Amino acid sequence: MDGLLVDGLLALVMTLLAFILRRIFAITDRLNAEDRILHERITNVQTHYVSKHDFDLAVTRIIDCITRLESKIDNDR
Repeated sequence: MDGLLVDGLLALVMTLLAFILRRIFAITDRLNAEDRILHERITNVQTHYVSKHDFDLAVTRIIDCITRLESKIDNDR
């Protein structure tokens, strides 16, 4: 009788431990999958950038437009 009780408790503890370990590994796998998705998104963003020349050209065009607008405002006064 005592051996049966010890075996039952040991089986219960092992089942609980197996369940906890399975949950830990499932959560770890899910985190790895989400990390992989995030890494792919970051990699895609890093490959699409503006070159310094294109950026400088765009800034120059914007400043030229502002300068022309200021000169038109000054001429209308």
